[in-house]
Amino acid sequence: MNPKRVLRDRMSHIFKTWVTPTLHEAGFKKRGSVYVRDLGSLQHLFQHESDDLNTAEKYSFTTNCGVYVPGVFPEFANPHLEEPKAPQPPDGILNVRPGMLTPAGDTWWELTSSDGPEKDDEVGQELRRLVEVAALPFFDRFRDERAVAEFLSQPRRKEDRHVMPFEETFELCYAAILWKRLGCKDRCRECIERERSKTKKRYSPLPEKFLARFSCDDD
Repeated sequence: MNPKRVLRDRMSHIFKTWVTPTLHEAGFKKRGSVYVRDLGSLQHLFQHESDDLNTAEKYSFTTNCGVYVPGVFPEFANPHLEEPKAPQPPDGILNVRPGMLTPAGDTWWELTSSDGPEKDDEVGQELRRLVEVAALPFFDRFRDERAVAEFLSQPRRKEDRHVMPFEETFELCYAAILWKRLGCKDRCRECIERERSKTKKRYSPLPEKFLARFSCDDD
């Protein structure tokens, strides 16, 4: 067997043993390599993220959380844009590595070809704890579109500074789309007016094009 595949299989076994039961209990189902909790109006997504420089001797990985709300990014970027059939965490309008929500910061795990079985148990226990103390509490804050809109509309708390999107422009545009969808035209207009009032040049043409075609009052 390919030595690099052996390390990947170890990683998969760690998730199956330590992470899958915890996520299944919380309502997640496995779709390929992504754990998905479908709440109707949005999806919670959890997945491992591998290092591009992995070798046959060393396999490093971290984890990623995404809150995916269908239709928001296409409405912002391009109404004709096709959405992914199987979204992954980076496709979420909210996205964060759960370790960044803890004092420990971004956490990467490393498996090597010389590890003993105790290493896998150690990594598995750490992963399960991260899911319990960071990933699930993060997801539980966003059970519907209104919770996401509220988060995007408010000043960012220090402990949430690593949650993407980092740019307030994207936060306000996404929030406006959600508030309009929810029938809250006043909240929608508030977000749009806050964005239009900025004097700093936007680094991307996407917001300019969005603001030119979007109206809070359209049916």
